[in-house]
Amino acid sequence: MPQGDEKHRLIHRHLSDVLGQQWVCDDPSVVEAYSRESQAPSVATRGRAEFIVMPGSTEEIRAVVRLANRLGYPYSVVGSGLAFGTTAAVRPYWVLIDTKRMNRLTIDRRNMFAVVEPYVTHAQVSAEAMKAGLVNGVPEAGAQSCSLANHVAFGMQGTAYRSGFSSRNILGVEWVLPGGDILRTGSLSSGGGGYFWGEGPGPDVRAMLRGVVGSVGALGIVTRLAIKLYPWPGPPVLPVEGVAPDKKCELPRDRFRWLLFVFPDMKRAVGAMYEISGAEIGGIVHMWPPDYYNWWWARSRQQYWDAWVSGYWQQNVKNCVAVCLWGYASSRQVDYEEKVLGQIVVEYGGRPLSDEVYSRWVPYAANNWVRDTNGCRMMRVGGGYSLTNLTFDSIDDAERSFPVAWEVIDKYTPPFLDSDHPAWIAPYDLGHFALAESDFPREKNDEDDLKTAMCLYEATAREVKERAVSALSLIGPGKVVWPSYPVGLRLLASIKKALDPANRANPTRIIDMDTVSKMSA
Repeated sequence: MPQGDEKHRLIHRHLSDVLGQQWVCDDPSVVEAYSRESQAPSVATRGRAEFIVMPGSTEEIRAVVRLANRLGYPYSVVGSGLAFGTTAAVRPYWVLIDTKRMNRLTIDRRNMFAVVEPYVTHAQVSAEAMKAGLVNGVPEAGAQSCSLANHVAFGMQGTAYRSGFSSRNILGVEWVLPGGDILRTGSLSSGGGGYFWGEGPGPDVRAMLRGVVGSVGALGIVTRLAIKLYPWPGPPVLPVEGVAPDKKCELPRDRFRWLLFVFPDMKRAVGAMYEISGAEIGGIVHMWPPDYYNWWWARSRQQYWDAWVSGYWQQNVKNCVAVCLWGYASSRQVDYEEKVLGQIVVEYGGRPLSDEVYSRWVPYAANNWVRDTNGCRMMRVGGGYSLTNLTFDSIDDAERSFPVAWEVIDKYTPPFLDSDHPAWIAPYDLGHFALAESDFPREKNDEDDLKTAMCLYEATAREVKERAVSALSLIGPGKVVWPSYPVGLRLLASIKKALDPANRANPTRIIDMDTVSKMSA
């Protein structure tokens, strides 16, 4: 990057004028700190921004965006900073917008929603919501992640079986468009309407934010939004004992009941999940792979590998469906749903998890899927983890998607670490669709990260070839994705061109306009 030239100094001066000098930094040591994170391969975060800026309001973000159009610099935005692979610099004069000063949160108890700014975490939302008898879904990445970002991108949440894919819970939105205009949607669009409603008037433009991946700032920056909250039949403060990593959380059994059943094969586990969803029982439903149990349970790397090499989790929780019954109405509701669940399990040949295995997992890890605290344990084993499969389709389509993912994982293991063909199925929206994901541990070093990138590229190509509804394919390289999704990508390109004709907002992410131009020629 041409740091220190005349244009660099010009950009620095103007940014300092609108934000204040203390909120604009081009120190190489500070910039370097924004280049590494646990998940993305290092090849995806190789670029370095020239400026880190910290606006404190929607108006200040608007000023940064307007300067970008006037001075010609590209920019991206981060929330908690857990996904630098989609925000790292790829062009000169890059400005990285860090939103950590924007951390305001309000809870509307009566109307059951929260208004969040970009640096508000899921943990903060959950803690305040529970005091009001409400709950917010928490993503599998961890409670430390940005609630706003998780609602406009990668809407995977532990409670999504009942509360739905998180982007469905977006209400009023405040959104700085790439041209510098502020768009307010839903009830915010009429003066004094507030945040309570997300749709209209007119076309519902939330569709440009929502989806499997979201726009990662390529269609503008969301500075504030309201998210729907749900009834919480539990205590106002989550009951936790002990000190990490030996924390224990047990919710009142009369209102929350974890039941885990092992099935002879994946087909019957999938059939049981369909029946559970059809009966509309439970607040949480998952089929976690054995490596998930070990990740969340192990207190140390040594304990992880001792259990894994012995095959403890592989032998005990293969094709295990976990259900947490929530007594929204009363304890009698939990008793009734347990009887229904028992009938479904018998029909599909399942058996209860043994008491010994249950006691290792449930008190120490299960309730993290209500309010996650241990997401980063997935990185403890080797410094990082990755995936080859991230598919959203019907529950039974998950069965189809896993062999493709396993074949790619096997090809690169080693250096990838052993994972025993991982298969995570998470029904969403009471089973109307499901997430299928294959996560595996890896060493976090440059050499293995390069293989991770190759693995993801290969998995993307295979998913696209099968025309699967996969997040990997939606964020894949243009030359791979374009032939299979020409209509959708042309539409996305037309939206990007209309909103951001100069291509300043996180260029090349989601849609690479240069690639589109070449392929359209």
